[in-house]
Amino acid sequence: MKRRKQNLLSALVILLTFFSVAVIAQSRENRENAEFDEKSEKLKSATGWALNGETGKWVENANVIYDRKCEKYWKSHTTNFKWIQFATVKYNGKEYYVFLYEGLTGSYRYPNIKQDWETGKITGFSIFDSTDYTDLKEKIALKNGDNIILTSKIHGYITDRFKILGGEHSYNEKNLLAKITTAINEGTYYEESFILNSQNVDGQDVVRFRLPGQSGQYIEGAFKKAYFETPLEDFQKILF
Repeated sequence: MKRRKQNLLSALVILLTFFSVAVIAQSRENRENAEFDEKSEKLKSATGWALNGETGKWVENANVIYDRKCEKYWKSHTTNFKWIQFATVKYNGKEYYVFLYEGLTGSYRYPNIKQDWETGKITGFSIFDSTDYTDLKEKIALKNGDNIILTSKIHGYITDRFKILGGEHSYNEKNLLAKITTAINEGTYYEESFILNSQNVDGQDVVRFRLPGQSGQYIEGAFKKAYFETPLEDFQKILF
């Protein structure tokens, strides 16, 4: 009788274990990444203006913010862009507005001794909701010179630094969308700000802006001394 009870108890334990494993076990499913829904034209040209603190003169460079004439070899050391645009992505039934820019970046192969600078490409993104984006469009149309600051905790970038490894290191749209998806799901630890304004300067309507960067009180002060400038009609081409 005792043996029979032990057998029944063992059978019950085995049965419960089987059902527990069946409940816990799940099939492996790949994550579905965000997809671009719409893209604007690309703005590929703007004048970078920077105030040289020593001479007190404004210095201009094409697509580069630097306080002296920027030689081609030095461009990856500066704030620069090749193009900027807006896009929309849809993910989990929600629409997001994405500011995108591509430029040159770089790093030292031997950072401790700052030797052998290696140039590469970077695509950065900052994501905003529809309310912020609509507010941006409305305020740009006013042309009153007031600063417009959009903040985002969903941002990131990809580079081609390790493209030789292939896979997730490849510099392509597929991996950009994977980065965007991760940023939407996880966010980041700090906010990034995109500052710009529109105004009439010497009879021409223009937009002044900086590429997104870390938030803080300094941002408007920095904006007074360095920015990109482009005709308003050109900037409006990247808006939906």
